[in-house]
Amino acid sequence: MEFKSYADLEADVISLMPRLPRDLDLVVAIPRSGLVPASMIALHMNVPITDLKGLYEGRMLASGHRTLRRGAVADRPLNVLIVDDSVGSGEQLREIRAELARRALPHRIQVAVIYATPVGAPMVDFYSKQVPTLRHFFAWNVMHHNAIGSWCVDIDGVLCRDCTVAEDDEGDRYAEFLQKVEPLFLPTSKVGWLVTGRLERHRAATEAWLERHNVTYDALVMNPARTNAERKANGGGGAFKGAFYRTVDAGLFIESSEWEADQIARLTGKAVLCMDTRAMVRPKPLAVLAKVARKGPRGYLNYARRLVEIIREQARNT
Repeated sequence: MEFKSYADLEADVISLMPRLPRDLDLVVAIPRSGLVPASMIALHMNVPITDLKGLYEGRMLASGHRTLRRGAVADRPLNVLIVDDSVGSGEQLREIRAELARRALPHRIQVAVIYATPVGAPMVDFYSKQVPTLRHFFAWNVMHHNAIGSWCVDIDGVLCRDCTVAEDDEGDRYAEFLQKVEPLFLPTSKVGWLVTGRLERHRAATEAWLERHNVTYDALVMNPARTNAERKANGGGGAFKGAFYRTVDAGLFIESSEWEADQIARLTGKAVLCMDTRAMVRPKPLAVLAKVARKGPRGYLNYARRLVEIIREQARNT
């Protein structure tokens, strides 16, 4: 599983820059995921930027007071670079190319993406890095990825902010927090498992908050401890979450705390995305082998096969 953060995106845009044409007149973003990398490229090259609709209508986005190297979109042929964050199956790109052909624009148009799957790479003129077809996702779409239906997701620090020390009084202040805490990163699709360190006795308040903010899920898994002290004595939130993550066929666990993310990965041998650091926490080899051992001989075969895939993917990106 490969995760790309905003820091990765910036670095990979920079690595792509030397291969891009230097005579561009216009950068065109494919909304919405292409807006950020397209803006980076346009700023670095100091050329105008627009979106697809702007290209079709002959206008560019406002550029402030910066003096640009080229003029606005005009009837004369321009050197245009269309930019998206990634190409997967290429279905959207085929639709865009068909629309461009239908409109018969006079421009010289090329397409760049930052991340391309093996299937999508031949469909673009430029790309920075190759990513696995089914096992990649990005910081800007992780909470809206359709695979979230098979993931475990924490609540505090992910869906909403963490409570403060003062609010965590097991009394009225915590009850108010559960009812009124503001949302943080809300998912678009149904979540597989919401796995939280909140105590089971707070289920009604938690379910009410989730319903109020239109968060849907298959299961809400809460800590069975009766008090915060009992939860801590049982190993804390990380131990509880890790124990559950081990029992389900979930592709990922999205956790807020860096410390708990490391603990969950260590206990399960499975990947954890830490929202506090915006980084993937990968289990150490011994933890992975322990996970494989639990699956028997077939697990070892799958593990070896995946290692070969990783080595090949890394070779393609170097």
